[in-house]
Amino acid sequence: MRSIFACALVLGLAACGQLNQKGRAEAPPNLETQVARYDVMLGQVGDLTAARPGVGAGDPAQSREIARALRETVWSYNLERSRICAKGLFTEAACGTAYEPVWISEPATTEPTMTELQARSDDLGAQVTRFWTVVCDDARTRETDETARSLVCAME
Repeated sequence: MRSIFACALVLGLAACGQLNQKGRAEAPPNLETQVARYDVMLGQVGDLTAARPGVGAGDPAQSREIARALRETVWSYNLERSRICAKGLFTEAACGTAYEPVWISEPATTEPTMTELQARSDDLGAQVTRFWTVVCDDARTRETDETARSLVCAME
């Protein structure tokens, strides 16, 4: 059944002139612009709300705020990997499946225990550290000055 659908899709796209010479579907001309526009819009949202006071920032030590920060870090990690993969860099480390722990989509009102948060942090830390190490090790090999090399990815 899938192969019939796939064949129909390929024939349909070919009939519409949407396949390139290698038989791959091409994006409609405005799709890339449309997607880039979403990124610009989200950047504007961030700019317009950055200095705007809210109801009140939560206590950073509260489990709800730590859980939110962990979720945001997962999103940042996946976004950075996606961008690097798109450049064809560090493909083994960057181009795998996205990191999607079960808690990534929990409601913002969830208040995990500190034990749960520590376990989440440890797991996320392992993911980020593996990726960071690959990129930093590469950067060190490209640095010719020993002092500068020691400062690549310095954490403290």
